[in-house]
Amino acid sequence: MDTNLSIKQLETFRTVMRSGSVSVAARTLCRTQPAVSAMLVSLENELGFKLFERNKGRLIPKPEAFFLLEETDAILERLTRAAQLMAEVKNLSRGNLRVACMPAASLYFMPHVIADFVKDRPEVNVSMMMRSSMIVHDWVAAQQYDIGYAEMPKERESINVEPIRLKGVCAVHRDHPLAGKAVITPADLDNVPLATLFAQHPTSELVRFLFEEQGARYHPRFELQNYISGFEFVEHQLCCSICDPMSAASYTISKSGQGAVVFRPFAPDVIFEHAIITPSHKPLSRLAQAFVDHIYAGLKNAGLEEYLAPGSSTGF
Repeated sequence: MDTNLSIKQLETFRTVMRSGSVSVAARTLCRTQPAVSAMLVSLENELGFKLFERNKGRLIPKPEAFFLLEETDAILERLTRAAQLMAEVKNLSRGNLRVACMPAASLYFMPHVIADFVKDRPEVNVSMMMRSSMIVHDWVAAQQYDIGYAEMPKERESINVEPIRLKGVCAVHRDHPLAGKAVITPADLDNVPLATLFAQHPTSELVRFLFEEQGARYHPRFELQNYISGFEFVEHQLCCSICDPMSAASYTISKSGQGAVVFRPFAPDVIFEHAIITPSHKPLSRLAQAFVDHIYAGLKNAGLEEYLAPGSSTGF
């Protein structure tokens, strides 16, 4: 026979057992004595056996009652703990986040955003992995990670994409003559040594085309996997670099705004297409959605909003 015990039955039973009296239990529970007695009878009927001996208006617990009390304590304590945990989840103060990130954002920017997000949330745990953008796309599509930040992926049904289109900037040493210019162009960088991404990267190909179009000599002295590595060469006044604002923001954060490299707008526009990526077949948790919103806040705080190009997400 199926048994359907209710929380009220168990709470009433535990209060009676602890108080030793129906009348005291009734006062504790703010109920009438007949209501408490009826609840005990319904519990016994549900179980199919008696928990108490009734003797001249007194309840005498049987051995089975003490066994049930142990189980009741465990059940109600577990329910109380579950309610507390879900309240923490509701308040975004407990949970797990899994974030996959491309190198340009993962070295400084994303850790900075994560640190700010969890500083008042000691029960939030975060796993952040740095991989190439293509791997980030695949991980999020496979629901291995809740959120990804990467270069814009190709359209696929398994992911949601929030575009972040950023206008490129030029990194120069603060003592370089070009540091005084409001906007830097290919003509300003004619035959100037540059730190660039590897030659086959679409951005490198675009920059090369812009230089050729304007009759300027393109001089990629250092070819790298990411722009952040190139800032070391810029600091040593060995080159300049046309880079994405995310890498620039990461450098600024890492140097607390005191670095030797400064960043100026570059024209014509070199657009870096990034994206916040989430699984399309798995709803975001409240915590994950709050973190996505925090990424946008981090982009604004890092000054990247001024470099946004048309077509960026409305999350700003």
